[in-house]
Amino acid sequence: MLQNQAKEAGTPTRVALYCRVSTTEQELEGHSLDAQEAVMQKYCVEKSYTVQEVYVDAGISGKEMTKRHALQRLLHDAEEQQFDLVLVWKISRMGRNLKDVLEIVERLGKQQIGFLSLSEQFDTSTPSGRFMFQQMASFNEYERNIIAENVKLTMTKLAQDGHWTGNQVLGYTNARSTDGKGTLTIHEAEAAIIRMIFQQALEGKGYRSIANQMNQQGYRTKKGNSFSAVAIKDILRNPVYQGKIRYNRYENWANARRKGLSDDVFLVQGKHPAIISEADWKQVAALLGLQSKQPAWNRQGSNVLTGLLRCPQCGAPMAASNVTNTLRDGTKKRIRYYSCSQFRNKGARVCSANSIRADVAEKRVRERFAAYISQPRLLQQLSERLGSQHSIYLENWQRQEEQLEVKQADLERQYEQITTILIETPELADDLSPRLRQIRQEQASLRAQRQQLDAKRKQHHTKPSLTSLEALFDLLHDVMKNQEKQALKAIYQLFIARIDWNKAENTLHIELNIDQATFDHLFVQEEEVRSIPERASSLRLVEKALPIHVRI
Repeated sequence: MLQNQAKEAGTPTRVALYCRVSTTEQELEGHSLDAQEAVMQKYCVEKSYTVQEVYVDAGISGKEMTKRHALQRLLHDAEEQQFDLVLVWKISRMGRNLKDVLEIVERLGKQQIGFLSLSEQFDTSTPSGRFMFQQMASFNEYERNIIAENVKLTMTKLAQDGHWTGNQVLGYTNARSTDGKGTLTIHEAEAAIIRMIFQQALEGKGYRSIANQMNQQGYRTKKGNSFSAVAIKDILRNPVYQGKIRYNRYENWANARRKGLSDDVFLVQGKHPAIISEADWKQVAALLGLQSKQPAWNRQGSNVLTGLLRCPQCGAPMAASNVTNTLRDGTKKRIRYYSCSQFRNKGARVCSANSIRADVAEKRVRERFAAYISQPRLLQQLSERLGSQHSIYLENWQRQEEQLEVKQADLERQYEQITTILIETPELADDLSPRLRQIRQEQASLRAQRQQLDAKRKQHHTKPSLTSLEALFDLLHDVMKNQEKQALKAIYQLFIARIDWNKAENTLHIELNIDQATFDHLFVQEEEVRSIPERASSLRLVEKALPIHVRI
């Protein structure tokens, strides 16, 4: 065993203790961090081990490894071989699913570090110990799934009976009824906020207007944040305020969040008191059903500067909306404006509208961009810069290719060594066969990476020529001349990083992002002829490498 090897070398075994409890487990007897550490410290004293460090993840679920900071620190220290053995109270403390636990133990093994679970008592440095470890970890995962299913059934039954099983909600305080089950009691100060929100909705005000009013008066959400239009919408649509319980609205919340809508939602009368009368709640629901006051976000529409134009006050993206003005002769005229998205969502407490007429802003950007691409020496300068970038691309591909070749050779060497061992010692087949399969999988992955690299190399095998750039800019000039909205928007999204509006000086500063990847989406082969709308509509945003930043 690894810890025995340390003893034989005449040095005490250095041990890292790992403790973890989730939020719910903190309340359970025997699961506390102090209890876990005390048992392991006693064991180390009995074995004359030296405790190098104690790693603690408090109030954190074992479901996701990356969110456990102490575990990540332990794995980092393991790579530096700061200890010889990792000791846990139970396997479940290290991870909640078999894949994660096996991955951790394998990473420790690569550093010649042992792993010991005090409750299960096995040694991962032997084949039998690894087998027992895998079986125990698998059983723990099965047990966790059974517990999770039982908890879900219990929570569903409680909700169906009208008991509260959710988190904290504005207007109420989480409490326990006389039978110990979850319920809600009215928090009078917060309930007053809820009543004000519903009253403003009954008066016909929209989400943003209500959010603005609440923020101006200094009110905050349950978490102490400013009210947003989304927060107001959630409150006005939440049946908890009329004394109802809505449950099972979402599935797989940890991964899908609000996108994981469930088909099995139910609504029942709750055990808690209502803050809003049923009549008022239904009236607000009817108003919301007839007309939504939340600003409409047009991400695919013809407002060509959406997301690019930035608020001069807070730097947030600006979005377009229509305002109807009445002229002196009584006729009505619709005018488009770009205004701050923060203001539209959270109101004047957070930012100001900072509106600018859409036609004015779009005309300025179009003129500035057209002037930029019409510069006499621009094509030559871009050709030189892109040529330098192309050389860097080639160097990167060569380096990546060499790294893949080294990895492939190493895997081939490992495969040959293991097969030689199996020929000489067939009884080790059960232990070594999984590693052979893993090597083949890794080799297949490397071949796929090599194919992707070759495909990129073919795509970028020649640097952009001056002729290609001239053809590209002919296309850009045609798009600017035709002023077709969708084509303009596609061009802007590809070339423009952001547009800063200086309200005091009434000027627009346009920052361009120009690199090899940008032009790869526009270059066409000489024999390929397509119409401008078709070519422009095929543009898409790409992750840019080594951009040329230009201010115009």
